[in-house]
Amino acid sequence: MPVKGAKLCGAKCRTKGGEPCAGPAMKNGRCRMHGGVFYKRETHGKTTLRAKEQRKKERAFLKEMKGVSREIAGNRELSEA
Repeated sequence: MPVKGAKLCGAKCRTKGGEPCAGPAMKNGRCRMHGGVFYKRETHGKTTLRAKEQRKKERAFLKEMKGVSREIAGNRELSEA
């Protein structure tokens, strides 16, 4: 039972026929079950911050290399003419 006057979660519950959750809200406005604590922890796979940064660096490097290869190809055409 939440404290009188405290903010309530209000998330739509599946088990109570769609009634709003009556759990006490945290700073983010949801209870611990509907909006729990979120730490920027590392997870597996493609969604880690480190993996995203690495892919961004790789794309920038590939873009730069593509420009260099076009420049080299352009220089070859000029020297052959």
